Amino acid sequence: METGNVPSAQKYQNWDDVFKNSQQMTFRPLNTGSIYSSLKPYTQKESLPKGYDHAIMKNYAVMVFYFRHPEKGDILVDSGFDRSFYENPPFGNLSAPYREYLESNNVKYTQKKDEDLMFHLKKHNINPSYTFLTHLHPDHTAGLPVLPDKCKICYGKLEDSPEYRQLLENHFKGKKNIHFLDANSGTAIAPFNKALDVFGDGSFWALSTPGHTIDHFAYLINTAPAPLLIVGDAELTKWGMENGVFMNTDHGEQGKTAVQNSAKIIRQFHIMYPHVQIWFSHDEQPITQ
Repeated sequence: METGNVPSAQKYQNWDDVFKNSQQMTFRPLNTGSIYSSLKPYTQKESLPKGYDHAIMKNYAVMVFYFRHPEKGDILVDSGFDRSFYENPPFGNLSAPYREYLESNNVKYTQKKDEDLMFHLKKHNINPSYTFLTHLHPDHTAGLPVLPDKCKICYGKLEDSPEYRQLLENHFKGKKNIHFLDANSGTAIAPFNKALDVFGDGSFWALSTPGHTIDHFAYLINTAPAPLLIVGDAELTKWGMENGVFMNTDHGEQGKTAVQNSAKIIRQFHIMYPHVQIWFSHDEQPITQ
């Protein structure tokens, strides 16, 4: 494992400067399964709309996002589910502690035939050279086993805790091409405090959005005609963002405050740059202008 150094890059005053250098890149959202759950385990109850029953059970998509960089090749954001969730429902390749947690919250992971990550990769002739994880929760890492050994797996360095590594051992087994993103090496481009120009060409940005986990990242793909912001679990869904819902956290009251701060920054960014599409890890529908 190593911490990747962000390439020396152009200095940008604001996101309008970044968007001047946008370029066409193939983009495709991939749905790899669903989570059948209430909002109780995942959201801050007090942020839900008045009268909303947080025990209502619904299906939430498990999204992976693909784009093709002109030089770096095929790139994924998150990995979703491998085929084990279809072959061994409802918990596929999850570790025993995660299965116990989900069962205690009446949560089920489901997957239809030909919905898994490998099916999508083969169908669309995608050969990933990089996978960038928003964070280390199992619905974002459970597709890692099917990735080629050459694929670089990248995520926030503070996520790499012994607890997560143990809980996700099934997903990272044999994976050695791992690189860390250091939020502190980023620069401020309002409203984000820490933005990393990942490849040094303005095409792809890692945006520090901690709270849901300690080192959560959102990712911006600077594609034409409209850039794309993938917010991971810093926001719940299109409905959640539009209704001011805040996600839950692994880190107590401090984490709840960090969730709110990150979500407020994303919502401010949306007001400032409404032409940027916003995509969610658990919704097939983006927010568009």
